[in-house]
Amino acid sequence: MKAGLIGYPVKHSLSPLIHQVFMSHFNIKGEYLLFSVAPENFMERAAFLGSDGYSGVNVTVPHKKAAAEFCDVLSDEASSACAVNTILFSSRGAVGYNTDVQGFRAIAGSFPRPLAVVGNGGAAAAIRVAEKGNVISVNSRSGSLPENLPSTGTVVNATPLGWRDDDSFPIQVPPEWAFIDLNYNSRWRWRNSLKNVKVATGEEMLVEQAACSFRIWTGHKPGIRVKAEALKRIRSGFNE
Repeated sequence: MKAGLIGYPVKHSLSPLIHQVFMSHFNIKGEYLLFSVAPENFMERAAFLGSDGYSGVNVTVPHKKAAAEFCDVLSDEASSACAVNTILFSSRGAVGYNTDVQGFRAIAGSFPRPLAVVGNGGAAAAIRVAEKGNVISVNSRSGSLPENLPSTGTVVNATPLGWRDDDSFPIQVPPEWAFIDLNYNSRWRWRNSLKNVKVATGEEMLVEQAACSFRIWTGHKPGIRVKAEALKRIRSGFNE
């Protein structure tokens, strides 16, 4: 299997480690490479990889909407979100999927509703599809949630804020509300967890959506144990 990740930047991505765990489990020989591609070069690079024997690629910031335009065929989720994070190169051409939708559903099922989603990019679009549009959209620049919120719910960070130590999160998580941070290794979630707030992490969703991508490319579905192993491996890297 030849696969990879296209984004800008991608150097901190944990996706190669996750897919190495999956390939090892299923005894699949292959590689998963990182491609740092500026927006103006996305279409050309994606087309090249499709002609170079790649099974497919994952797509991350800032290319998810451009990837939807690139693909010849879109899944229902990708079409609804107008965003693609997984491309399969096939006899039908480039087929676009949005496995962020399944990934988010997998981690957010037990979290209280409503969801107040901070951000307006591809990840936020996937959440709206997963929740069938039943979310509260929050402008990260306004720095405030709507008034008269219910006593429980979940704030979701679907912005890039949190990658840098000096980032400040613009929204105060209300008391008794849960918090999902789609970034990984973010210090915000640890601050919120100290307040006894229910928290889910970006690396959990990353593993879930990666498992969906892996199944699209190979036909093999990573189960609970191999996904847990992948999650353990990437989290151990944070403490090294």
